[in-house]
Amino acid sequence: MSVGPPRAQIALSARARSLEEAHALGASLFYPHVLTPLGPKDDVGLVASAARLGPVTAGVLEYSSGIRIDTGEYGSAVQVNVPLFGSLKTTIGDEHVRATNRIAAVYPHDVPTIIAGWDSPLAMLAVKLDRLTVERRLQQYEQAVDLHGVPTLDVRTGPSADWVAAVRRVIATAQRLPAMDEGLVRFLADRCIDGLVLALTADPSSPSSTDAATDQTIVDRAREAITYSSGPLLSLHDLSQYVGVNARSLQLSFKRVLGQTPMQVQRRERLHRVARELKASAHGVDRVQTIALKHGFTHLGRFSAEYERTFGELPSRTLAR
Repeated sequence: MSVGPPRAQIALSARARSLEEAHALGASLFYPHVLTPLGPKDDVGLVASAARLGPVTAGVLEYSSGIRIDTGEYGSAVQVNVPLFGSLKTTIGDEHVRATNRIAAVYPHDVPTIIAGWDSPLAMLAVKLDRLTVERRLQQYEQAVDLHGVPTLDVRTGPSADWVAAVRRVIATAQRLPAMDEGLVRFLADRCIDGLVLALTADPSSPSSTDAATDQTIVDRAREAITYSSGPLLSLHDLSQYVGVNARSLQLSFKRVLGQTPMQVQRRERLHRVARELKASAHGVDRVQTIALKHGFTHLGRFSAEYERTFGELPSRTLAR
């Protein structure tokens, strides 16, 4: 028996084999648009691997031939497109931009755009972010950024390169773990939003951490995922997927930084959640079993013993006080 929040289906992986299917797939993921082939209509196709994360939709789109995309204003969203190979000719208001794997195109919410297209097959990282969420996060960082003045973003190095790498890890994680609880959906969305805010506000000469994550960075990412998660306990494999390293690297980093395993840290965090909820339960109306199951403890005898070792009393005693 397990009790926990519903798990959201966040991953999409699809192939469109015609112009009409490619148009429908692109519109379902991002925005209404007009899709115009630049060559034979029958050559148009689209392969998409994407993650839907509430305020963020991120995907790798691979078009099989040259096309043009016309959209109106994005309205409620900010869009960033990064070609992974090939180049993308685009117009953002009055700005003409050629985006490449080094230079991303940044589209404000209230400017009509034209993706004038590409003449050959292209793979593109496309990221759609809720405008109000991005603006609120910028305010939290006490940064004033006019997105109309940022038509491009240099993604070769620094925080911008880190952001691209993080978004690609998020998409890969969604494909491997297509269903997850809402807390972890927020965790992945926040990584995308916070990374973009840092990229928009940081000194372009800031060093990139993409090439080698430190032990402390790995531990910090994992503890953040643990904090966001709810429902069943995360396995070592799943936790390593959220962090973007293999399971052995995750274990070694925890040992070096904290002297504990990731699972020990996670169980202790969950035990403290249980203790807080037991203390807050009015007149013991919630049974220990219900609260323990809610936080991922399915073996109640083992849970009670672990709780007593940690807090010096049985959970039933905490509930009764």
